Amino acid sequence: MSRNFQALSGIGFALGGIVLMPSLASAQYNRVPDPNAIRVMVSVFKAGEKGLGVQVADAVRSHMTSEFPFKQVYVLPKQDINATLEASGFPTTDALQPHDARALANLLRADEYVTGTATKSATGFKVEGSLVLARDNALVQPLGTYDAPKLDAAAGLVSKELKEARKQIEFEKKCVNSARDGKFDAAAAFAKEGITAYPKATLARICLANVLVSQKAPNEAQLAIALEIVAIDPKSRPGLSLLAQAYRTANMSDSAVLTLTRLLATDPSNPRLQKDVVDAVAALANPALARPIIDEAVTNNPGDPELLALRWKILLAVKDFKAAFAQGEELIKLDTSFADTTYFIRTALSFANDSQPTKAAEYASKGLAKFPNQPSLTFIQIRDLRAAGQTQQSLDALNKAIAAKIPVENGAFLRLTMLKELNRNDEIVPAARELIAAGDTAAVTRQMVIGIGQQQVAAAVKSKNPDDFALAIKTLLYADSVSKGTTKQQAGFVLGSTYVQFANVTLQAANAAKSCPMAKQAKDMIGDAQIQLPKGGQLYADTMRQLMGYAMQLDTSAEALIKAYCK
Repeated sequence: MSRNFQALSGIGFALGGIVLMPSLASAQYNRVPDPNAIRVMVSVFKAGEKGLGVQVADAVRSHMTSEFPFKQVYVLPKQDINATLEASGFPTTDALQPHDARALANLLRADEYVTGTATKSATGFKVEGSLVLARDNALVQPLGTYDAPKLDAAAGLVSKELKEARKQIEFEKKCVNSARDGKFDAAAAFAKEGITAYPKATLARICLANVLVSQKAPNEAQLAIALEIVAIDPKSRPGLSLLAQAYRTANMSDSAVLTLTRLLATDPSNPRLQKDVVDAVAALANPALARPIIDEAVTNNPGDPELLALRWKILLAVKDFKAAFAQGEELIKLDTSFADTTYFIRTALSFANDSQPTKAAEYASKGLAKFPNQPSLTFIQIRDLRAAGQTQQSLDALNKAIAAKIPVENGAFLRLTMLKELNRNDEIVPAARELIAAGDTAAVTRQMVIGIGQQQVAAAVKSKNPDDFALAIKTLLYADSVSKGTTKQQAGFVLGSTYVQFANVTLQAANAAKSCPMAKQAKDMIGDAQIQLPKGGQLYADTMRQLMGYAMQLDTSAEALIKAYCK
C-alpha cells in the first residue's frame, strides 16, 4: 500500500475576540525529550517473512534506547509511530515505501530514521540497515549487513554501527549550513572533518561533492568524490547523479549511460526519476542529430510505416510536437493498426507537455472511444479536462470510471476535491459517507468531513441559527464516529468547541427571551463540550484548557439563567 500522509491542518476559533490557533506541535509524549535532542525514528524493516520486519525494528529500537544518551538522541517510541500510522490508514506491520517513510518521519518531527531489510539465513539472521535524513530520503548512510545466530545480536550490530555513523552528522550539518551561506571553504573543511570522524561517511561526502560542484571545482575532483560515494553505497542516488554528470562533463558517454541506468534502478517506480533519467539519456543520445537522418530516410522511402513510426518517436523526443502530431495522423491513414493504445497515450501526453490540456483530453477521449475503459487514457482524460478548466466534465468522467470500476489513482479523494472546487459542498459529506461505507479507511477522507463541519460551524456562528449549528454538530458527530487515532482526537475537539460556541449563542438568546428551556439546552451543550474537548488534549493542550475555562464561565451563566427563569 502506498499513499501520501496528509499533514493535519490547524484550526482556529474566535471566542471573546481572541483567535485561538491550536497546533499538532503541542502533542506530548509520555517521556518528554530534551528540546535539543536529535529525534530518530526506526521504521519497520522490509522482510519476506511475516513479523520479522517488526521484530528487527523493535530490537534495533531497544538497543538504541539503551546505547544512545537520552538527552542527545531521542528514539521515538513505537506506540507513537503506530498511532500515527493507524490514524493515516497504514498497517503497522508492513515496511513503508521510501516516500511514505520520509512522510511519516516528517509528521513525527524526526530528524533521522533507520530502516533496512531482514532475512533468515543459513546461520541465523541477516540484517541490513541504513540511516536516512528525514529532510531528503536520498541522503542515506549504509550501516552495513550483518549475519548473526540471533536476531537481537544482528540488530545490536546495526545500532553499534549507527552510533559510529552518527559521528559525521554534526559536521554534515555544519557543511550544509556553511554551503547555504556561501562559505564553501568552511563547508568543505567541515565535510572533511566528518569523513575523518567516520571514514565510511556518505552524508559528509555528498555535502563535499555538492560544495565542489558549487565551487565549479575541476571535474577530476568531482569525479573522484562521486566515485568514493558510490564505492561505499552503490545505490546512492546523489552519488550516482553526481557521477553521471561528471562522466558527461568528461565526454564519457558510455559510462554516463551506464551510471544513469544504475540510478534509475535505485527507484524504478519513481516517475520523476524516470523522467529525469530518460531525458538525460535522450540528451546523451542526442535525438536531434538523428532527426535529419530519419527525415532523409523517409524522403527516400515514402510511405514506409516503420520509418514513419520511428520519425514520430524522434519528433516527440525533440519536442517538435506540431510535426509529431501531423506525422501521427499521416501514419494512421497509412496503417490504422498504428492507432493503438500507445499512440493515443503518447499523443495525449505530448499535448499535455505542449501546454494543450484541452487537446490532450480530446485525444484521450478518442482513444477511449476505441479502447473503452483503458486505465491510462481514462486518467489522462480526467486529469487534463480538469487542467483545462472543465472540472464538471472531469468529474463526470471520473464518476463514469468509478461506476465502471476503472482504477484511477487517488480517484476517491480527487472526486471529493472536485466537488469542493465546484462548490458542491452539500455533496461532500454524503460522498464521504459512501466511501467510508464501502471500506475506505483513509484519514484524509475524514479530514474532508471535519473540514466541511468547520465550514458549517463558521456559517452557524455568523447566522446564529440553531438549525445551522445542529447541521454542523451532525457532521462532526459522524466524523467522530468513523475516525480513529489523531483524526478522532481532532474531530472530538472540533465538536467540543462547536458545543461551546453553540452554548454561547443559545445563552444570549435565552437571556434575551428569558427562556428556561433554552438556558437548560445551553447547559446540556456545555456538558457535551466538557466531554468532547479533552479528546483533543494531546493535540491542542493550551487551547483545550482555554476552552474548558470558557465553558466553565458559560456554565456559571447558564446556572444563573436557570435560577432566574426556571420557576
